[in-house]
Amino acid sequence: MKQSPPGAKRAVKIKKRFLLLNITAVLLLIISVQYIMQAGDDYDVIIMYTASDQKYTDVRAELENPDIVEIKGFSVNENQELIVSLHSLKPGKTDAAFTAILADGRETTTYTTGISVSIIGTIIEENEFMVNFTGFRVVLYLLLGYLLLALGVMLFSFIECIKKAEYSYRMIAFGGIALFLTTLLSILGYMLMIFDIYSFSHLVALIAETGEWFMMIMIPPMAIAAAAVSVSNIRLMRREGFRPVNALGIAVSVVWLISLVGIMLVNDFRVSLYYDQEHHESLRYFITIVQHMVIYIIAYFESMLISTALCAFLASRHTPPQDRDYIIILGCAIHRDGTLTPLLRGRVDSALNFEKSQYDATGKHACFVPSGGQGSDEIISEGEAMERYLLSRGVAPERILCENQSANTFQNMQFSKEIIDRHDADADQKNIAFATTNYHVFRGYILSKQNGFDAQGISAKTKWYFFPNAFLREFIGLLYDQKLRHLTVILFFLLAAIGFGLAF
Repeated sequence: MKQSPPGAKRAVKIKKRFLLLNITAVLLLIISVQYIMQAGDDYDVIIMYTASDQKYTDVRAELENPDIVEIKGFSVNENQELIVSLHSLKPGKTDAAFTAILADGRETTTYTTGISVSIIGTIIEENEFMVNFTGFRVVLYLLLGYLLLALGVMLFSFIECIKKAEYSYRMIAFGGIALFLTTLLSILGYMLMIFDIYSFSHLVALIAETGEWFMMIMIPPMAIAAAAVSVSNIRLMRREGFRPVNALGIAVSVVWLISLVGIMLVNDFRVSLYYDQEHHESLRYFITIVQHMVIYIIAYFESMLISTALCAFLASRHTPPQDRDYIIILGCAIHRDGTLTPLLRGRVDSALNFEKSQYDATGKHACFVPSGGQGSDEIISEGEAMERYLLSRGVAPERILCENQSANTFQNMQFSKEIIDRHDADADQKNIAFATTNYHVFRGYILSKQNGFDAQGISAKTKWYFFPNAFLREFIGLLYDQKLRHLTVILFFLLAAIGFGLAF
């Protein structure tokens, strides 16, 4: 009986998990709207007057359109702030002016503001300093609750991937989003503790500032990473010659640096527009939206890059269970005389060492599948070269299934699996491993799944400067493989940035 596709049951569980998360988001949105509809038809205008030794005895209110809201009364809090209570009557807008009258008959400075009533009856106060409505704190608490729930789901899914050795682009996404949410919630939580949130605009401004803090916190580790990958690329090009793929780290570092400098320059320009708000209000609004959107997008992809490096490292450190039936050895270039290069010999030796350890521990032998075709400058195929080496190390010929037609890693996996299927009628029930260099292990997991089977990686050591480019390649692979999800995130940041722009 044919097995289900690799990880099919886990994929179904994950889909159900995220379906419940999405349903929760919809429910929280409905609750937020319902609460605002019920509580939002009443609103307290807080007027910050200078403290006086006399009590406020009355308030003179002037409403441009008295059919929009009505005044229910007024009170004074412990900070000597006057609070005027309003109740909505019908949708619309009106300008409002409030003047407090002291006990001796004197009048305080008039406070002017804009009042509007939405189609759901919510009163919204709008002026050049803020936008506010009743119930925004409840919306904040529900948002924080949802983000904490999402963080929990991401962390649980990420840890589950580690436990089950499911190294995949999906795992990177879980880890990246978890890192992003952890950093974001930590900064936002700290800011909420030290600041008193007095309006919706203030809340939005703090969220925008959280993104800036996020970016600043990430500058030191990203600068170190950029320097490291650039140095490794230079070393790689000196050893292997210039190829675009060998300069990938330098290219990404330059893009990151340009983005960072660009944000700083844009911020200086945006601040300068405050001195001429009358003529540049629309331009300042647009720049603010773009700036905060870019900041959050950069922070998000920085989190994904760190997650990629972490997942690739974990994959390279993982050791498969000692129950393997087949070990695919992924090929690479050989010497002109047909002998193995140190890089390829390391892969074969790691497979041999694992198989010996498995046999010593369990008494179970595994078959080797050396995989690799013949290059234009090679006298024999890589698969045959590895087969000769295995025979020289005492491996019985019947435990070697040579694959000698593949031209890349994807075909290594594809053709090797076909050979295993032909060799074993119950191949779908067998446990498979693959041996490759440590920086290449994560890619092996990805490509085995793309070929429809589960396999676990055996890692061989190599030079340190191969790692950064491997991480970056998987990072770019993540962006492409999960492009729809990333576009959804970018769209979310765009919508959020519009809100940020409204706060300034």
